[in-house]
Amino acid sequence: MKFYSHSLAFLTYSWGLITISFAVSLPAQASIVCEPRTIINHANNSLAACNLGQDMTVQLSSSRAGIYNFPCRAKSYISFDDKGQFQSCKLSRDIEIREANSVKKCLEDYRVDVSVLNNGILSINCYAE
Repeated sequence: MKFYSHSLAFLTYSWGLITISFAVSLPAQASIVCEPRTIINHANNSLAACNLGQDMTVQLSSSRAGIYNFPCRAKSYISFDDKGQFQSCKLSRDIEIREANSVKKCLEDYRVDVSVLNNGILSINCYAE
């Protein structure tokens, strides 16, 4: 009986390590639906821009700024830098951006541009097209 409980404990421990290993090592995946014949690639073949086939929300996280959600409108262009980082899209609804002690509103159908500054802070600008 002692051998059985040691074997069961070892198997349970091993299975837990395998499960943790798979949970940690799987890559994150994102899916972007682009309209046909609208895809533009960077020289390294990563996606530069495309016309979205459906509304989608892009979520960005920054240790300094927190989490931002950008609702992007279908039938408009979304763009990324050559490292695959989100850069710009047309908003499908109003959002609020918190900066220091102020809040600015980006309106539906405005274009939002996002970049990461050298100090890790997100720079977010929105404007009417």
